[in-house]
Amino acid sequence: MTISVVIPTFNEEKYLPTTLRSLQKLDTPPSEIIVVDGMSTDKTAEIAGKMGAKVLRVPHRGIGFARQKGLEIVKSEITAYTDADTVVPADWLTKIHTTLSSPGVVGVFGTFRVPSGWWVYRFWVNTIQQIANQILYWLGILMAAGQNMAFKTDAGRAVGGFPPEFKIAEDLEMMRRLKSQGNVIFRQDLVVLSSGRRGNEGPVLLWRIFKAFTYYFLFRRADKIGFPDIR
Repeated sequence: MTISVVIPTFNEEKYLPTTLRSLQKLDTPPSEIIVVDGMSTDKTAEIAGKMGAKVLRVPHRGIGFARQKGLEIVKSEITAYTDADTVVPADWLTKIHTTLSSPGVVGVFGTFRVPSGWWVYRFWVNTIQQIANQILYWLGILMAAGQNMAFKTDAGRAVGGFPPEFKIAEDLEMMRRLKSQGNVIFRQDLVVLSSGRRGNEGPVLLWRIFKAFTYYFLFRRADKIGFPDIR
């Protein structure tokens, strides 16, 4: 099966080159890399184009909107997502392809780790979250990470794709929707490395996370609460 990789961006000239270089070193190369750029004012789109990505400029910012716009134009059987501040391992797409080749499987997601940022955030992401995600998966709750997820394109489109109005938790909602099409697998060994810049917000980050996910799980909405841009 062919695979497209979609990357949402907004002013990512600092991190995007490293992300794209990691994608260029994959054991299983993608059929296309699509950068969905939401009105960047720096050289993000220019860098993406020069490094071989297909650039889709959209006149609207928002993570749910960007992920959905990418899904609408992919030409591959599998759509994979990562973020512009994330480095993927060489076997990333190989593991994704293997998992989605299993009968009845329509989606797969992994986890992420961070090398820097506020120490509490690093401890949460690198330790607590790794354990919690596995337990929640056993309970039927899919805590997908948008920078490390993939699904069969037809299945994603069949459920309506991502909620474009979501400012956060669009990845969780997408995987929840996919369960109606087949099995969604969590792979603890599918790991990517993200920048950890979000942790620089400090203690206020914990309150943002609590508010956002409480709102999502209570109302299945995430259009009112989001995270500020950190670059």
